[in-house]
Amino acid sequence: MTLPGDDETVIEQQATQWLLTLHEQQLDHDNDSLYPEALTLWLAQSARHRETFTKVSKLWALSAQLDPAFVDSQLAHLDAEPATKRKPKKPATLWYAALAASFLLVTTLMLWPPSSSAPRQIVNSPAIPSSKVYSEFFHTPVNEHKTVTLDDNSQVTLGANTQLAVRYSDSTRELLLYQGEALFNVSKDPTRPFMVRYQQSQVEALGTIFNVRANPDSVRVDVLEGRVAVAQQNAIELTAGQAAEVAADGNITRSQAQGKGTQMAWQQGHLIYHNARLGDVLHDVARYSQMDITISDEKLKHLVYTGTFLTTEIEAWLTSLQQLYPIKVLRSGDKVTLVAN
Repeated sequence: MTLPGDDETVIEQQATQWLLTLHEQQLDHDNDSLYPEALTLWLAQSARHRETFTKVSKLWALSAQLDPAFVDSQLAHLDAEPATKRKPKKPATLWYAALAASFLLVTTLMLWPPSSSAPRQIVNSPAIPSSKVYSEFFHTPVNEHKTVTLDDNSQVTLGANTQLAVRYSDSTRELLLYQGEALFNVSKDPTRPFMVRYQQSQVEALGTIFNVRANPDSVRVDVLEGRVAVAQQNAIELTAGQAAEVAADGNITRSQAQGKGTQMAWQQGHLIYHNARLGDVLHDVARYSQMDITISDEKLKHLVYTGTFLTTEIEAWLTSLQQLYPIKVLRSGDKVTLVAN
C-alpha cells in the first residue's frame, strides 16, 4: 500500500533493534540465511528498510573499534543525569549519539521517555540494563491474527500485519509496536511496569486489558478493562470503555472503546471508525487485503470517514467510497488507485 511511508527515525530505530537482536542471539548480521523470518519480511517491505539496515550494520562494525572506557563513561553520564531534567530529544539525535558510543549505549538512549510532561511514574521509568534484557519479535501476515503468551503470562493478540518487539528486564516490561494493532491482557506485577511504545507515544498499563493501534501519524488506545496512562506531550488516564487517539502533535481525541467484554471488534472481523482520516482508514484496511491501495491526491487522505464494515467486504467498501466522496476508484489487477473525481 502506498501511503505516507515510515518516518526515517522510526526505520532507524527498527533497524537498530534488529541488529541488537541478532547480536543477542549471536547471529552473524552478514549472513541473511540466518535471519529470523520477521526480519526477512521487514527487509522485503521496502528499499528504505534494506538501505537503513545496511547503514546500521556498517556503523555496528565501526562501533567495535571504540574505546570501552569511553562507552562506560557515556553510560555513567546517562545514569547520573536525573530523568526529570532530561530535555526531550529527537529520536534521530538519540540514535546517532547512541551509535557513536556503541550499541550498548543505543539500548539506553532508545528507551528514554519522550516527554518530561508525562506522569512521574512514566518519566522516571529506569533504563533497561542491556545485560538483563532479552528480546522477542512477533509478526503476523496480512489478514491473519495470532495470540502469544509472554514469560509473565501476559497475553498479546496481534492483529493483521503487525510487528511487535518485547523487551523485559528485572525492573520493567516494555513492548515496542512497530506497526499494526495488538490487544494486551496484562498480568499484574507491581514491581515491573508494563509499557507499550509507538513512535513518541507510550501507554502504561495499570492492571488492564487494552488495545493499541498504530496509524501513520497517530496512535489509538482502547481500554476494555482496568486503567491505562497514555503519554505523549501530555498525559491522560483512560478507564474501561474509554478510548483516545493521540496525534503526532500531541492533540488528543477521546471516544468510546471499540470492544465488548475482553474482545475488540476487529477480532470478529469488524472495522469501526468514527471521524477518522480516510488515509488512516486505508492504512488500516491494507493490513487485511492483498490489494495494493494508493491514494493519488494528498487531500483525499484528510477526508473524514465514519462507518463500519467487514474485513471480508473490503472490495465492496472501496467501491462504496465513490458514493460518499468525490472519489473515483481505478482498478488494475490487484492495484487500486483512488483519484479525485
